[in-house]
Amino acid sequence: MNLRRATSSDAAAVGRIHVESWNVAYRGIMPDDVIAKTDLVYRTAFWAERIADRDWPVFVIEHDGECVAFCQMIPSKDPDDDPTQVGHITSLHVLPQLRGRGHGRALMDHVLDEFRNRGYSTVTLWVLEQNRAARRFYERYGFRQDRATRHSPRTNVPEVRYRILLAKAEPPR
Repeated sequence: MNLRRATSSDAAAVGRIHVESWNVAYRGIMPDDVIAKTDLVYRTAFWAERIADRDWPVFVIEHDGECVAFCQMIPSKDPDDDPTQVGHITSLHVLPQLRGRGHGRALMDHVLDEFRNRGYSTVTLWVLEQNRAARRFYERYGFRQDRATRHSPRTNVPEVRYRILLAKAEPPR
């Protein structure tokens, strides 16, 4: 397993992971027409733009030379958070057939360390309210629901926000 920052050549692989993940994880939660519109061409362009951002990385995990999982980190855009102190995980996706093998945890460990190293004190993420598997993963990791809710403007699907406080990084000795 190799965890690294995504490069422009990874956009199609990240797009494929996103599409395959949505097709499994969101079936029955997200409207079928929304899932159907989540195609590879759209997601490849979507992720190419985000991967190009030099300040806020997308990280990937490779297994046997193939990208199998990814995660993106940014400052929080929520109006009730200070973006200089609160980071946000926009996406964490693993190929469905590889879930439960530690890829999500490895990405989460890495991203939270990256936020700590950048001086952030808190990290948030939004998850579909009915996505029980994702919610269990985040709760086991230590995230707690913080009472914020929203409905996605494009889908009207309810989401809940989770938050974790970061321990201070130990100063070098």
